[in-house]
Amino acid sequence: MQDDGGTRTGEEPVVEAVGFAPQGLATAAFDPTLAGFGLVTDTPDPAFDELVRIAARVTSCEKAFLTFLQKDTLHVVASVGSTTRQAEVSQTVCRETLRRRDPLIVTDLGADPRFQDVPYVAPADGARFYAGFPLRLDNGVCVGTFCVIDPHPRPRGLTEHEFATLSSLSRLAIRALEGRRRDARLRDYLDIASDWIWEQDSAFRFTYLSEAAADVGIRIEEFIGKTRWDATCANGEADDVWAEHRRIVERHEPFRDFRFRWFDGSDERIFSISGRPVFAQDGTFLGYRGSARDVTLEERARREVEHMARHDALTNVANRATFEERVGDAFRDWQESGDGATLFLLDLDHFKLVNDTLGHTVGDALLKEVARRLTSCVSSQATVARLGGDEFAVLEPSLTADGAVAEYAATICQALAEPYKIGHDEVDCGCSLGIASLPEHGGSYSQLMGNADLALYEAKASGRGRFARFNMTMRREADCRNTLARELCEAFDAGQFDLVFQPIVRLDDAGIIGAEALLRWDHPERGRLSPGVFIAALDSTRYAADVGYWVLEEACRAALPWAQALPEGFRLSVNLFAGQLRDPRLVNRVRSILERTGYDGRCLDLEITENILLTPSPDLMQTLKALKRLGISIVLDDFGTGFGSLTHLLQFSVDRIKVDREFVRGLDVNIDYNKVTHALVKLAVDLGLKVTAEGIETEEQKRFLARIGCTDMQGYHFCKPVPAGDIPQLIARALEAGHMHPAQRPEQLRVGVA
Repeated sequence: MQDDGGTRTGEEPVVEAVGFAPQGLATAAFDPTLAGFGLVTDTPDPAFDELVRIAARVTSCEKAFLTFLQKDTLHVVASVGSTTRQAEVSQTVCRETLRRRDPLIVTDLGADPRFQDVPYVAPADGARFYAGFPLRLDNGVCVGTFCVIDPHPRPRGLTEHEFATLSSLSRLAIRALEGRRRDARLRDYLDIASDWIWEQDSAFRFTYLSEAAADVGIRIEEFIGKTRWDATCANGEADDVWAEHRRIVERHEPFRDFRFRWFDGSDERIFSISGRPVFAQDGTFLGYRGSARDVTLEERARREVEHMARHDALTNVANRATFEERVGDAFRDWQESGDGATLFLLDLDHFKLVNDTLGHTVGDALLKEVARRLTSCVSSQATVARLGGDEFAVLEPSLTADGAVAEYAATICQALAEPYKIGHDEVDCGCSLGIASLPEHGGSYSQLMGNADLALYEAKASGRGRFARFNMTMRREADCRNTLARELCEAFDAGQFDLVFQPIVRLDDAGIIGAEALLRWDHPERGRLSPGVFIAALDSTRYAADVGYWVLEEACRAALPWAQALPEGFRLSVNLFAGQLRDPRLVNRVRSILERTGYDGRCLDLEITENILLTPSPDLMQTLKALKRLGISIVLDDFGTGFGSLTHLLQFSVDRIKVDREFVRGLDVNIDYNKVTHALVKLAVDLGLKVTAEGIETEEQKRFLARIGCTDMQGYHFCKPVPAGDIPQLIARALEAGHMHPAQRPEQLRVGVA
C-alpha cells in the first residue's frame, strides 16, 4: 500500500490456498520442476541475469534474486550480489511472499518478528529491507519469487517508479518462465514422438528439422538450406512424383500424408509428410511448416494386408477376386485397343484321391507345386490364380490365335503331368483344361468363366489330361442339359418315369435267366425318351438318388412274382446312380426296399459304372462290402470303356463284369475289337468273375462271344426291352420251347437300369 510520502511500504500478508506450501502451506495438484521449465538445477540462467541487474540498479539495492520453488527448496535462477544457489524455503523471507498474491514489502526485517529466525536476517549486519513479488503462472500456481534485498532499512519502502519497475520485471519473468515451460514441453514431445518437425522459407528451403529426424536416418545437415527435391531423400521416387509435389507447394496449398520412398543402401524406408503454408498478417507467403514420420512398418503391414486380400494364402498366386479384376481390365483393354486375351481354366485330375490316400498335407504341397509350375510356364504378363480347391486359372493377354492357344494349353498340360516328388511320395496328377477367348467367347467375366467351364467339362468328358476350347455347340448342349435338369425335377413329381425290361439269356440254349430294366421318360412334348438322352442331366440334380431308389423299389416289386414262380434262379439287376453312391443312407435304403418288397437280396445285382471307381468316396469300399453282406452281387457295367485301373476289379470285390456294347458292335468288323474283347473276357474269367455281354445284335457276335467264354447275353438279337407285363409271357414261352426246366438251376435273372 502507499503511505503519505508517496512510497510503497509493507502490507498485511494474504494467505492463499493456491500454489506451493512448504511448512504447512496449501498444496496444489501442479508440481513443477526445474527441468519442466528448461532450467538446470543450481545453475544461474543467463537469460534472466539482465532482469535482476535492472532490479538492483533501479532500486539501488545490494542484492536481487529470481528464485524457483521446487518442493521445499528455493533455487536461485539468477542473482546480483550473492553466490547463494539454493536454500530451504523455511529459512527465507520469500516463504511469506510465496503465500501471497500481492507483493510483500518489509521496510525493516530486523524489527519484524516473523523473520527473526531467518539466518541472513538475524545478524546485526544482516538484511534489513526486502521487496518480493510472487511469480504466479496463468493458472494461479506460484513457482517462485522476484525480490530485492538491502542491508539498510528503508522506512519509506519503494517509490512508485521502483514498485512499477519491479512489477513489470516480475511479469516479464513470469512470461519468460511460461515460454520456457512451453519450449521445454515441446522439446519433450519432440523427443518422445516418432514424428519430426520441419520448416521451410518462402523459397521452400529447409530452415529447421527437429532432432527426431536423425533417429530415422535423416541427415539433417544435408537438408538445411535445400529444397526437398534438391535433397537426397526420396531417391526411391520418380522425378514426376516430386514434380507434382512441387506444383502443390508452389500453389501454396496444404498437403497431408504425402508418402515417398527412400533407399538407404538396400533398406527401403517409407516416410509420410504433412505441411501447411505460413502467411504474414498482410498475406505475404513466409514458407511452410509441417511434420513428418517414418511409416515403414505401417506401410509394410498395409502392403501385407493388401497382398493377403489379393492373393491365395496357400499358393501365393492371385485369388478369385483379383483374377476377376484382371479379367475386367482385359475387357477394358480390348475396348480401348482391340487387344484380346485368353482364359485357361483347369483343375487337377484325381486330386481328391491324393487328399484321401496321402493326406491333406501332401495335397497342400501338391497345390503349391502346381502353382509354381504354372507360374514358370506362362508369360510375365499372365495372371495365374487359384480359384479354390484344386481349380486354377490363367489369363494370358494378346493370345488368341488357334495354333498359339493350342500350343500354350499343351505346354501347361505337359508341365503339370510330370510326376511330383513331395517328401517321400511321388504323385501323378495331371490336369484337364478348358479355354475361352475374349471377346468372342463372352462379354463379361461370368460369361467368359462359364464358357471356359463348359470347355473344361468337355475336356474331362473326353478322357481327362486334355484340353478343349469353347465352341457354341458346348453352350447349346449345356442349355439342353439345364433344360432337361429342370424338366426332370418336374417329371419326378409328375410321375412321368416308367420301367421296361430287357431279358438276359443263356448262350447255350437261349433260355431266359434274367432281365435288365431300362428307365424311360414319357416327356410331355418330346415323347418317350431313353436313358441315354437324360441320365447325365438327371445325375446332376438333387432328385438323382430319389429316382434311383424309386427304380430299385419298382424293379423289386415287379420282379418278385417272377422270383416266386421260378425261385431256383431268376435274378434282378439295378444300376446305381453316382448320387446314390455318395448318399450315406444307401445301405439302409436298399435294406428297407428289400424288406418292404420282400425281394431276396441274393437275387439282386447292383451295377456301377467303371468311371465311378476313378474318384471314389472314402467309404465306397465299405459301402460295397455292406451291400454284399445283404447277399447282393456287385456288377461293373460298361467294362473297358472307362479309365480305371484293372486293380479296381479286385479292390472293390466285383462279382461280375459287363462287356460294353461298343466292343460287341465292332466284332467281326475290326480284328482289333475281336482281340481286345477276347482279352477282356479272358481276364475276367481268370480272375474268377462272371461275364455278361450286352448289345448283341447278330448271330456272328453271339457265336464269337460264346467261343471266348461269355455265358450270358442281352441285346436286340434276342429281345427288345418290353413292359413288365410281357416278361411272364416270355418266360412261359421259353419254358414251352424247352429252354427252361424247373429242375435245371438257371444262373440268373436280371433287371437293371441302362
